[in-house]
Amino acid sequence: MNARPHGFTEGQPVWVEDGDGKHHPGVFVGDNENAGWFGGGPSAYVIHEDGSQAEVVSIFRITPRET
Repeated sequence: MNARPHGFTEGQPVWVEDGDGKHHPGVFVGDNENAGWFGGGPSAYVIHEDGSQAEVVSIFRITPRET
């Protein structure tokens, strides 16, 4: 598991902020390597702990979570 400049590592528990500003538990999967190709900011893949979905989110919407 390599740390990235943002400090997250694969499998790390995180909080993911949604569009309403609410935080949901998730797990960091990895960086979205394609983000630069489409002109977007840095983003990453996360899996929501409730198992309902995985998604690509802005790195700025992810914060570390203590377990």
